[in-house]
Amino acid sequence: MKEGILLLVLLAICSFTPGFYFVRKLRWSQPEKLCGAVGLSLILLYAVSTAFYWLDITGPAAFWAVSAICLALGMLARRDIVRLVSWGQTRSMLAAFACLLLWTLALLAMIRNYSGGGWAGDWLEHFQRTLFFLHHFPQDTPIHGGYQFPARPPMMNLLTAFFLSQTSDRFELFQLTFTFLNLLVFLPCCLLSLALWRRSRRRVWLLAALFALNPMIMENATYTWTKLLAVFYVVLALWFYLAGWRKDDRLRMTAAFVALAAGVLVHYSAGPYLVFLALHYLIFLFRQRRQSWRELATAAGAGGALLASWFAWSIAVYGARATFLSNTAVTASAKVEGGNTAKIAANLFDTLVPYPLRNVSVELLKQPTRAGWLRDGAFLIYQTNVIFAMGVIGGLIVLYLLSLAWRRRKSEEQSFWLILVPFCLVLSVAVHGERETFGVAHVTLQPMVVLGLTLLAAGFASLGRVVGVLLLAGCMLDFSLGVFLQARVENAENTADKIVFSDQATQLSGSAWLNWAWKHQLAACGAVQLPQCRARDQVYFHGWYARNQGQMVFLGDWTGYWSTILVLLMFPVWITALGASLPGGTERTEAS
Repeated sequence: MKEGILLLVLLAICSFTPGFYFVRKLRWSQPEKLCGAVGLSLILLYAVSTAFYWLDITGPAAFWAVSAICLALGMLARRDIVRLVSWGQTRSMLAAFACLLLWTLALLAMIRNYSGGGWAGDWLEHFQRTLFFLHHFPQDTPIHGGYQFPARPPMMNLLTAFFLSQTSDRFELFQLTFTFLNLLVFLPCCLLSLALWRRSRRRVWLLAALFALNPMIMENATYTWTKLLAVFYVVLALWFYLAGWRKDDRLRMTAAFVALAAGVLVHYSAGPYLVFLALHYLIFLFRQRRQSWRELATAAGAGGALLASWFAWSIAVYGARATFLSNTAVTASAKVEGGNTAKIAANLFDTLVPYPLRNVSVELLKQPTRAGWLRDGAFLIYQTNVIFAMGVIGGLIVLYLLSLAWRRRKSEEQSFWLILVPFCLVLSVAVHGERETFGVAHVTLQPMVVLGLTLLAAGFASLGRVVGVLLLAGCMLDFSLGVFLQARVENAENTADKIVFSDQATQLSGSAWLNWAWKHQLAACGAVQLPQCRARDQVYFHGWYARNQGQMVFLGDWTGYWSTILVLLMFPVWITALGASLPGGTERTEAS
């Protein structure tokens, strides 16, 4: 408990103060400074953690020294911090983020075993990658799932190793860190909503409610993988790009491409947005910019230097082939039958049309319990379909808002969005290497979903009251089937009264059983399999299971029913936030 509180304090300080010290005097708005400070702080922590890894610096002393410097920088900037927090908009953003974090931690505290659809192992892979940096495993250590180490970029794992080095390498602390970092995406979304719609007073709390009740956002925040932090940098980059475009500001434009470089270092799904903004800049903006060559050189140099911190090291250690060809976007594409063009077209269709409307085998859903069957059925709609990932009603409203924007487009900026959506949708699907019969929204399209929810929050008050009531009903359904039911099924674990998982049998799906077996890698091994389990522990985790009673402890293993009660108590808060924003009141909005 004490380590968890200490970890949250460290996260709050170190994810903000170093960056804020450097941006506080810029001529940016206070919300812009808040988001820029977070983005820069994480880049600085990544740079320090990378340098410590290269120099083989282990032990907590050096990392505590960095945290002390972060605290000292915060003290030096305390007057500017007070000014920042006293600004109404940033205060609302921070308050809404705090409530969203509390809500998400309560959901996380319900989870005792990850499951859903066919998902298995990604959470474990990222834990091992974090331990790789934390304990400086040998560079030839095999990664869980059979991946080569360069198959995934390292930024979020290095950041988490930075914080765990000052607490401990327990899995529940790893969960806390990933959840906090993934939820940061909320902050730049509040900022970007200004570029989508004007004078929507309640948009911050409305956006928080849409996030809290959205199955894809909550799943990506509580599942320990890296995609939402990458989306944080994508959304931040889009804001800086648009602001730099409007104000002819070289610093903001450079910040946009540095943010996208950081996003790529978190997860390669940020790549399509880097390609889009680079092409848009060169085709539409380059000739119009003052000192365009200097701006281009600055942005390319800064972003390239950040990317080189990973790619140059990986090439030197693992070689160019492993660095660029070991990602599943490449390895899986080489094995696709029928050619990649057919695969891309099929994946795009399946990502837009939910599987119940297609002739798809649902063998994956078969399991003894009805709750598990219903959860997996809903899961495979909410997580893999890009439209319903925004909600059963919310996604349809977003399509309506996009159609309005298409008919009323008047400015170059509106055209920018209408080009971005189809370009990045198709490219994001195209870069996925495997054929996915349920769709690929969960793999590459989180940025699209987050942008859609941001548009929904920004333009919601311009819609009719009937549409608002429909959205409210849809969010209640989304919460019931995609958030609460998901967390309740993930709460399943063996107890003295009920056996859900045994050595070879399960009351849920086969993928749920695999996740449970990996959680209890040594503790659940029988006498016959114990030597094999111990050998696997030594190969993949260098004895981590042996040092931790043979199993991982989830945050949900420490909590009882209070987390479920807290979720149910907070649910009316989000419904009230939605209800207060229903169209037809006194709130006035203006399209951007």
